[in-house]
Amino acid sequence: MGAGNLFIPDARKAWVKPSVSYLKEYLKNNAIDVVITTGPPHSMHLIGLDLKKQLPVKWIADFRDPWTTIAYHKSLKLSKRSQQKHKDLEKQVLNTADYILVTSPRTKTEFKELTNQPIEVITNGFDIEKMPKQPVDSTFTIAHIGSFLSERNPEILWQVLLELITENQAFKKHFILNLVGAVSEEVLNSISQYQLENYISIKGYVSHKEALKYQLSAQLLLLVEIDSPHTRAIIPGKLFEYLAAKRPVLAIGPEGSDVAPILKTTEAGHFFNYSEKDALKKILLNYFNTYLKGESLEVRSKHVEQYSRRALSKTLAKVIEVVS
Repeated sequence: MGAGNLFIPDARKAWVKPSVSYLKEYLKNNAIDVVITTGPPHSMHLIGLDLKKQLPVKWIADFRDPWTTIAYHKSLKLSKRSQQKHKDLEKQVLNTADYILVTSPRTKTEFKELTNQPIEVITNGFDIEKMPKQPVDSTFTIAHIGSFLSERNPEILWQVLLELITENQAFKKHFILNLVGAVSEEVLNSISQYQLENYISIKGYVSHKEALKYQLSAQLLLLVEIDSPHTRAIIPGKLFEYLAAKRPVLAIGPEGSDVAPILKTTEAGHFFNYSEKDALKKILLNYFNTYLKGESLEVRSKHVEQYSRRALSKTLAKVIEVVS
């Protein structure tokens, strides 16, 4: 039996009873009338559930990731009974909370099948104040910021890069891919298989400030998500820092991803699923030819301000006001 069958909804379940016991008195003594629980861990929502049952408070359940439809849920090796318990708890939370917050439109759609309670999408975002000035690289750099996990190995990209290096001497001369963060052995082996070692610069772990410098100086920014239906609702937090950097974004992910409409409406880059090799190659070559002409690749993105944490906080404040 997997450990996931013993700890439902998660290993933090032991927090629930003592937290409710403490918070019940705290809320009474401090005249607090709105409670927000943020998960995962989804045990946090069980705290909100018990408080809602015992006190006349309003409750906002904030899901920063889905519950039973998240990609790793299947890896928990749950029994049918445990799976059903997760679904029952999820449905109970969704129908007891006064308001639901989610991070993506797809999660909102999924939850609307389970509850009639109001749901608001509040994505992750970026801090405008934390974006330093940085000159753009003189070489044609593509930068990936963050861990490059085995499941995200984009062979479609390696194929395109090898073709461009083989076919285009100028591209071969100017191109470099900066990988900022941990890179899995599988990704490294794939890079080697496609003979790209000489065009890859692995930076490893760096400070957040240093990562921002690589992000701001790159000609293009790379975003990669696992090719699975379960990741369509995942909008990586780094996407929003990419938007703030105003460098063109090349995103690769599953068909139907919630990342695609964000890039389209902001005009901040292009999204490709794992079958769109030719389209990816065409756009990448277009960007390179613009670079060769000495023209800036800075994007004149639109509607990006809505993803600043300042704007997102205003949306949250409005939800609290409605609930109150």
